Amino acid sequence: MPMDDLGILYKRVESRLVAYIRFNLKERTDIRKMLQELAQAIPAGDVDGTPYVHIQYFSSYTEGYEAEVGFPVRQPVESGRVKSKLLPALEVLAITHRGSPETLRETKLKLHQFTSQHALISDEFTREVYLDWGDPQGPVDVQFVIHNWNKIFARNLERVIGRDRSATVMKGVEALDLESAPKERFAWAKAAMQRLEDLADEHQKYDVISSCAHVYPPGQLDKLKVVYDEAHSQSDDPLEAVDAVSAFMANDPGWNEKEHYRNGRVLYHTKNPADPQGYADAQTDNEKRAAYCFCPVIRANLDKGMPLTYCYCGAGWYRQQWETATGKPVRVEVLQSVLKGDLVCQFAVYLPEDL
Repeated sequence: MPMDDLGILYKRVESRLVAYIRFNLKERTDIRKMLQELAQAIPAGDVDGTPYVHIQYFSSYTEGYEAEVGFPVRQPVESGRVKSKLLPALEVLAITHRGSPETLRETKLKLHQFTSQHALISDEFTREVYLDWGDPQGPVDVQFVIHNWNKIFARNLERVIGRDRSATVMKGVEALDLESAPKERFAWAKAAMQRLEDLADEHQKYDVISSCAHVYPPGQLDKLKVVYDEAHSQSDDPLEAVDAVSAFMANDPGWNEKEHYRNGRVLYHTKNPADPQGYADAQTDNEKRAAYCFCPVIRANLDKGMPLTYCYCGAGWYRQQWETATGKPVRVEVLQSVLKGDLVCQFAVYLPEDL
C-alpha cells in the first residue's frame, strides 16, 4: 500500500539546539514524568518547539531501554542532569498516532511493516514527537529514523575515488525511492558493487563501504574510549587496554556479540543473529542465513550473488568500535559471511602497531 494511503510522510528534521535528559526507560509513563522534569528545568520562554523522545535499540541496561527526552531551546540549559547539545539533522518517516497511548504500539507496527516491506534501513534508535505533550491522549508523531545508505555511500565514494568515478558507481540510483521494492534495491546495490570493484582497489572499497555502516547511538561508543583510556593509563602495554575493552563488552549487553577474542594484534568478532529465535528454529541452512543477516536489502536475496565487498558495511560496525576506543585507524577483514554460504558473519580487526 502506498505511503500516502497509510498516512506515512517523509520529513526532514532540521538540526536544532536542544536541552535533554538521558534515562533508563522501563515504563511508558516514565516519558511524561521526564518531560515534566525537563520542562521545569528550562527557563520560562526558552522552549522553542515540541518535545521528543529517542529510544535506543542498543544500550547497557539489562532492563528497559536507554532513552533521551528533549525540548528544542533558544539557549543552552545546564542544570543537574539536564544537558544541551546540537541535535543533528535527521531524515524520518512519520505517522501520527491519535488516541490512547495503549494503542501506540499498533501505530508503530504499521510503520514498521511498511519499512520492512521496502527494505528501509534505520539508525539505531526510534523517535517520537509529542505534539501536545501536556495531554496524555494528545497526538504523537511516531518516526522511523532513516539511515540513508545510498546518500552516505555517494558521499564516501566522492571522498575516496572522486566525483567522476563516484557518478559512474551511482548510476541508476535516481530510480529508487522510499517505496521501491527490496529486489529493486538489491539489484541496484549489486550492480553498484560490481562497478565499484572495477574502479577502486581493496583499500578504497573498504574505506568507502565501512564508512556507510549504521551509526551507534549517542554515548555508546564513548564508553569504550573511557575504558580504554583508563586501562591504558595504568599499563604501558596497550594490548592490556584492548583486553579491558573486550572484557567490558563481554559483560555489557549493549554490543550484540556472539563471541570475540584476541590473538596477538588481531581481534576476532562474531555477531549474534539478527533474529535469534528464527535462527534457532530454522530447518535449513538457507533459513539460518536469512535469520542471521541484519541487512534488509540482503536478507531475502542471499542466493543472488552480491559481491562480498558489500559486507564491508558490517565491518564498519567494528571499525567504529575500535577506532573510537583506541583513537587509531584499524583494518577490518571479512572472514565469514552468509553471502559466502557461511552460517555466521565473522570479522578480524587488525590493530595498528603504534597503539
